[in-house]
Amino acid sequence: MKQNKSVVNKTIIHFNQDARFFVERGLRFLQRYDYEKAMRSFRRAIEQEPKNAEYQCHLASVLAEIGNFQASNDILYDVLEKCGPQMVEVYFYMANNYANLEDYEMAEEMAIRYLQLESDGSYRDDAEELLDYIYFELDMPPRHFLAGEREDLYSKHERARHSLEEGRFLEALELLKEIVESDPSFMPAWNNLSLAYYYVGDFQQAMTTIEETLERDHGNLHALCNLAVLLSHHNQAKELVTLIQMLKKVVPYHPDHAYKLATTMGVLGQHEEAYHLYAKMLKSGRPHEACTYHYAAISAYMSGRKEQAIRWWLKVKQLDPDSGVAEYYMEMVKAEKDGQTREVIPYHYHQPQQEVSWEKAPETGVEELKNDPMIRASLLWALQHGRDEVKFAVLQTLALIGDAEAEAAVRQCYYQTDDPQLQKLALLALADMGAEMPTAKASHTAEGMAGTSVRTEAQRIETGSSTDAVDSVEAMICRSLCAEGEKELREWSVARWRSYVQKGKRSVQVQKIVAWVAALEYLYGASKDDKKQSQAKLAEKYGVSPSTVSKCVKALQPLD
Repeated sequence: MKQNKSVVNKTIIHFNQDARFFVERGLRFLQRYDYEKAMRSFRRAIEQEPKNAEYQCHLASVLAEIGNFQASNDILYDVLEKCGPQMVEVYFYMANNYANLEDYEMAEEMAIRYLQLESDGSYRDDAEELLDYIYFELDMPPRHFLAGEREDLYSKHERARHSLEEGRFLEALELLKEIVESDPSFMPAWNNLSLAYYYVGDFQQAMTTIEETLERDHGNLHALCNLAVLLSHHNQAKELVTLIQMLKKVVPYHPDHAYKLATTMGVLGQHEEAYHLYAKMLKSGRPHEACTYHYAAISAYMSGRKEQAIRWWLKVKQLDPDSGVAEYYMEMVKAEKDGQTREVIPYHYHQPQQEVSWEKAPETGVEELKNDPMIRASLLWALQHGRDEVKFAVLQTLALIGDAEAEAAVRQCYYQTDDPQLQKLALLALADMGAEMPTAKASHTAEGMAGTSVRTEAQRIETGSSTDAVDSVEAMICRSLCAEGEKELREWSVARWRSYVQKGKRSVQVQKIVAWVAALEYLYGASKDDKKQSQAKLAEKYGVSPSTVSKCVKALQPLD
């Protein structure tokens, strides 16, 4: 029997997959403990409604269920920033996450915050039970439910902690100084303040802060560990040995103290002690982050326990499969021959890289510079303690980064240095960022500089109409040609430019300082058979037009 197709009606039903659909689907997956599908569903909902705090909290809850407590808290902090304190239950969620991360001070703070804001909330009994556990089971002294200013300090301290973790050390430094000035009894802020000073390269102030911390709390383990690292940095062997012997006798009860002590011992080369501390922590059954297993693996490898190191690196690979850290070190260990001297592995969570060369730093990806806290720490250290040519390159690199932290570092350099050349380079770095001119120093007249933007001043290059404009060309030469291999070119270019200025050649007007640098590099190459480059190529290198470079070349050539 043939079917008459002409009578078949085709009906199209639209399947509306809005954000609510994905949320309900995610909740069903969550009830069935299918966390992977639940996360995918909640993320789809957030893609459609990115400002919906409820959906964000659903995703945070799944991350907490699978043990990714830090990622859960990161989402919850975003919720608080976007929605404000009206999402009171978020504080309770964060308290639980911090408790699972074994950060009991922060767990206490968040639980207290929740009870302050919603004393009759649905999670009141759970929050009080958590505080009971912290105070009685862990033998911590209870604190009163302080509101107002103290609550603001908690929030400010957490912001400072995040700034430290993300490499915004100057921002953290200012926040922490404000906290200890407002409440000198807030000891966690003192410990983080010493770390902030250390990361920005101010070792003397870091030591002073640690000493003041220990005056207030003689047995502060975090301060003692920080002191040991500082003594090691300053090669004060006698004091360091005494302190290490004392730290070896400490039996940490709180997990965060055990982690701090284990990591400090590892950094100081006491790998046997670090291994036993990490092994005890990891046997507790609590979830740990990939970096903790990595540090434990380093301590195992450095104390001669290769097999155990590989087992822990396998755990790192399971927790963080995309970083490549575990694979790198496992291959290194497996390739090691019997009797071969062990390579020293630093207690950092990344693959080893060649020593950072700040003369070539701009070649590094800008995003990597922005996002790697260790690179940021190295930049700030180099700006404090590096050679002159390294400082020049660091200023150039900070100009590339261009965020508020980088601008603050450059501005601080400008005010602190007495080197006129470094001051000029700092001004040019601020110019590249589009920042405002700092208050004039003695070497820069207020009449010529104050109240104008740095970029405007740097671009005003009617040679001879402004002493600062003439000097800016010389500063740009040093900044652009700061690599060690370009020393001869740099010195030749500076000498040629000074000769040009001294002979009163001031008729040419060029709006871009780098055009003069390109012209000088062209003339230098023309004088060396093996280094000659075309004007067009140099114009492309410096981002100016070939005609502008040609104009500068013609102005400089009469000196020949």
